[in-house]
Amino acid sequence: MDIFILCEKIKLQSKIKSRVIEFANDFDFSSVAKQLMLFSNYEKMSEALSELQAILGADEDNIKILACMLKASADVYEVYKGKGISDEIYFATTKCYTRFIDETYRMTGKLYFDRYWWTTRQAGCHLFRIGELEYEMKHIDGDIVIGIHIPSDVDFSPSAIDVSLARARQFFATNYPELSNAEYRCHSWLLDSQLKGMLNESSNILNFQNRFEIFDEGEVGTDFIEWLYNTKTTDYAILPEDTSLQRNMKKHLLSGGVIRNAYGRLR
Repeated sequence: MDIFILCEKIKLQSKIKSRVIEFANDFDFSSVAKQLMLFSNYEKMSEALSELQAILGADEDNIKILACMLKASADVYEVYKGKGISDEIYFATTKCYTRFIDETYRMTGKLYFDRYWWTTRQAGCHLFRIGELEYEMKHIDGDIVIGIHIPSDVDFSPSAIDVSLARARQFFATNYPELSNAEYRCHSWLLDSQLKGMLNESSNILNFQNRFEIFDEGEVGTDFIEWLYNTKTTDYAILPEDTSLQRNMKKHLLSGGVIRNAYGRLR
């Protein structure tokens, strides 16, 4: 896969794409080949990212590191082809770049790339989007579990989630047979039990939550504000109230309540 073709296929924002291509045309990617290759090593990908940033230096809007992430993602296309993984899954996975930039634009009004700390997973072939959900091969205490992530553009209906989970099990059984019996886990604010008092029983969120056995209530977090309110502010008084969940959550926060990123295992 060519980086320029990849930009076209994932419909990277035109203003961002032109800057990426301008950089890529003049940059010697062999100078960071070692770091990009190390993304494929789960234990070393964070170290490789730090090394990459040091090599690239000043990086306005993180265009340089975006180009490098796209180059690594283009290179792992050969891994997909070697395993017989479909182009559908490859492009669904790599469209994360476009989605992340869109998310940031909605919150800030500015086009830039801020999710480089996360995309080593896609660029290193550790995470795949299969249907509505993303699945990460996470290394935890010497074992590998399948981490479930919820993209912002998810169809959260029970039927769509059923299809994604069924496809994921088949995917790993076929392409990573050693993970056929791996545990599926999710770490998310969507698993906080307090949501049961804020949502209707028929809620898609509660349907998703009920699929999991919660084994750790998790840590207090505020990252959910970004996803629920499309802002990063922690001034709870100015949060919007467009949905019942937004209204109930705002009331909860203003009364001193907190939300935890709970840990669950798929039943």
